[in-house]
Amino acid sequence: MNDQIHYSIENIKTSKKEIYAQIFLVFILPILLIKAHLIEVEDRIWVLGILISLLTAVLIKEKWTWTMLGATTYRIKKYLLPYVLFTICTILLCYVFSERIGNEELIGWWKHGHFLYGFFIVSLFQEIGYRGYLIPALGKIIKKPIFIILVNALIFMFLHVIFPNPMIGLPIAFIGGIGFAVMYMKYPSLPLIIVSHALINFFVVLYGFFVIPGVTY
Repeated sequence: MNDQIHYSIENIKTSKKEIYAQIFLVFILPILLIKAHLIEVEDRIWVLGILISLLTAVLIKEKWTWTMLGATTYRIKKYLLPYVLFTICTILLCYVFSERIGNEELIGWWKHGHFLYGFFIVSLFQEIGYRGYLIPALGKIIKKPIFIILVNALIFMFLHVIFPNPMIGLPIAFIGGIGFAVMYMKYPSLPLIIVSHALINFFVVLYGFFVIPGVTY
């Protein structure tokens, strides 16, 4: 585990009980409400706005700093190569897998909001929440790095239960969650992991993964 992650964990003043509550309210409850159809998938943008506001309130209340979130720039050059390799390899694997299962590139993708701006916005807030906040928060209640990675990946995978074809989507989300968690634990740079996630997000939707007809595309 990188020293930056240790620094973030050590500076969290929140109690373990409060962290459990925060994780449930921000990362679990909204997905349960969508799956129960108490919130429609089409309203996910509004839900995202509420969750961002809630997480922001938590970070302000608990006095999280940009450094604790990994939102610093001084290590970008040092960590750039690992992120470039990770991003390229992940995109290539997604492409090969899409070819194997017969997924085709979405037609007219350039006409849709996700490919123009949505892929970056979604990735930005997912990484702030799932890696910048959640990994140090889990480190406060879980001691072994391997379990932090696995729990982070499971919670990230749970986000994707709202998409069709879970037999393919959920394993991909879990594996991707492990990849993002490992990268962030070893090379904690929020700017780099946001860009990496955004590029991967663009291509996995382009190849037909995590598509909600009429919503995503």
